[in-house]
Amino acid sequence: MSEAESSAVRTSDHAGTCVAEASVATSPRHRCIVIQPGTVAPSYLDTDQDDDAGQWTNRPAATLAVLFFVTGAFGIPLLWRRPSFSLWQRIFWSLVVTLYTITLFVGVTILVLRTLDSANGG
Repeated sequence: MSEAESSAVRTSDHAGTCVAEASVATSPRHRCIVIQPGTVAPSYLDTDQDDDAGQWTNRPAATLAVLFFVTGAFGIPLLWRRPSFSLWQRIFWSLVVTLYTITLFVGVTILVLRTLDSANGG
């Protein structure tokens, strides 16, 4: 790679805030938006991107998938922070996930003990 391709270009406003940092030969690695007081924000910032109801992470199925396939009982605080579950649903799913996690631990322990027992010739 040539020296010109590996050098980075950084531009900044009068306050020294990052406006853009990019490699000369490639697209920008990240983008910073600087809006000075009294200026109008770009139109793409006006879109309703912070709508929690439209995000897939706030859907009950996504939360339950994370609980059962990723975190187990350690994800129960995630369940209790979601507004899409009522109180009785939070209690129910907390109990189900706790029992599921205990069952997995017991099952893996039994599997390991049987494997070790058969490996020792027993």
